[in-house]
Amino acid sequence: MAAASAMPVVASLALVWLTTILLVVVTSFVPINLVALVYILPVVLAATQWGIAPGLSAAFASAVAADFFFYPPLFSFWLESRQDVVDLLLYLLVAVVTSNLAARLRTTADSSNRREREIAELHAFSQGLGTCLTGRDVIFAAQDYLSTALKCRNVIIGQTPDDDGPDADGTAVPEKVRREALKLMTGNVPGASTIVEPPAGKAWLIRIVAPEVRGCGAVAVELSSATGEGTGDIANHVEAVLDEAAVTLKHLKAKEALEQATINYRTEILRDALVGGVSNELRGPLAAILGSCSVLSDMPGILDNTDSHNLVEAIHDQAVQLDTQIRDMLDAARISAKGVRPQLAWTDPTDIVDAAIRQKKRRLATHDIVLDLRGDVPLVHVDTVLVEQALGQLLENAVKYSPAGTTITISSRCGAQYVELSVGDQGSGLTADEKRQLGKRCYRSERNSAVSGSGLGLWIASTFVAANGGSLHAESRGPELGATISLRLPTVSEDTPELVDTLND
Repeated sequence: MAAASAMPVVASLALVWLTTILLVVVTSFVPINLVALVYILPVVLAATQWGIAPGLSAAFASAVAADFFFYPPLFSFWLESRQDVVDLLLYLLVAVVTSNLAARLRTTADSSNRREREIAELHAFSQGLGTCLTGRDVIFAAQDYLSTALKCRNVIIGQTPDDDGPDADGTAVPEKVRREALKLMTGNVPGASTIVEPPAGKAWLIRIVAPEVRGCGAVAVELSSATGEGTGDIANHVEAVLDEAAVTLKHLKAKEALEQATINYRTEILRDALVGGVSNELRGPLAAILGSCSVLSDMPGILDNTDSHNLVEAIHDQAVQLDTQIRDMLDAARISAKGVRPQLAWTDPTDIVDAAIRQKKRRLATHDIVLDLRGDVPLVHVDTVLVEQALGQLLENAVKYSPAGTTITISSRCGAQYVELSVGDQGSGLTADEKRQLGKRCYRSERNSAVSGSGLGLWIASTFVAANGGSLHAESRGPELGATISLRLPTVSEDTPELVDTLND
C-alpha cells in the first residue's frame, strides 16, 4: 500500500528529470531565458494526473534542478544574483499555486465525472426497474446494481436463511449482520444501521429494502469491500438506490392489490350468479318433492304401513334439510348482490325465539330443548324475519355439532344497552382460533370436516344481525366442552318517540 502511494511522487520526479535533460540538451545549442516557464509543465501535469502531493514534489524538485543546472554558478546550489533568487522564489510560489489549482481542477473533474456516471447508472437502473414484473425482480435488480456500480459485496437478507438472496462470493452472511437485519425488519425501522463484524472488523451497512412495504427483506453492504468511494458516499448511494427500488415496489404492490381486488370482485359476482341461478333451479323440483311427500304421508296405504311411512318421513326430512341449505345459498347470494335492507319493527325477543324454534322443529327433535327466557326483556327495533333466520342458523349449528340426545339451551338476558339471545350446546366446542374466525364466509374447522355443511350459516347469521345494528359473540371452554353463541341486539328505552307511538297505538 505504501509503495503504491509513493509511485505518483516518483513519477512526478521522473517528469522533472526528463524535463531537465531536455532543457540541458536544448540550451547547449540555443540559449533559453524562460527555463522556469518550461518547468511549470511537469508541475501542472503531475498535479492534474496524480494530485496535490506529486504536484508539490514536482514544484520543489524543478526549483532545485533549475538552480543547479541553469542559474550561475552552474552545477551549484549557490546563486550569485539577487535577481536570480527573486526569480526562483517567484517561480516556486507560482509552481505551488499552480500545483494546488491543477489538483483542485482534477478533483473537481473527477467528482463531476463520477457524479455524471452515477446519474447515468441510476437512470439506467430506473429504466430497468420499469421492466420488473414482481417485487422479487426489483430486489434482485437493486442487488445487481449495487454489485456492479459500487463494486462491493452485498446480500439480500430475508426473514429466514432460506429467503436470503444469492451472495456474489458465495460466503455466508455473518450472524451478527443477520440479527441486526432481523431487528430492523421486526421493528420496520426506516433508517440504515452500521455495525462492525467481529473479529474481522468489517463494517456493514444494513437497511430495509422498502420500509413502506413489509416482507421485502433488508440489504446488507460490506463497506470495506467497496472501491473508489468513501463510506459516506457509499451510504448515500445505497440510500438512493433503495429509495428508487421502494417507489417501484410500492407501485407494484398497489398494482397487484388492485388486480387481486378486481379478480376477487369478479369471482364473487360469478359465484353469486352461479349460486343464485342453480339454487333457484333446484328449489322448483325440491318443492315438488316436499309436496309429494306431504300427500304421500296422508295416504291410507302409507299410514297403515310403518316402513313406508318412515321412508316417506325420511325423504321429507332430507328434502327439508336440502331446502334449508339452498335457502342459505340464496341468502348468501342476496347479501353479496344487493346487501341486506332490514324492515324494522318493534318486536318482543321471546316471539323471535318461538318463531325460530318452530322453524327448526324437525331438526331440534333429536335434542332436549331448555328455555331460559327472562320476562323483563324489553322490545327490540329489528327486522323480525332476519333475526329469526339468524337465530335459526344458531340452532341449526348447535344441532349439527352436538350429539343427539344432548341439551340445547336457549336463553335471553338484558345488558346495559343490549338484549342477548343465546344458544348453548354440549358439542364439539371452539378453539381460540375458531372463535376468531367466527362469522367469516365459508369458514370450516378442520376438526369438524366430517360434518356436512357449506360454512355459510354463521356468516349469514352475523350479516343479518349486523344489518340490525347487533353483533355475534361466542363463548367456549375449549374443544369438546360445548359452546354458547349469542346474538346481541341494541335495546330501546320507553321514552324513545317511536316506541311511545307504538305503545299508544
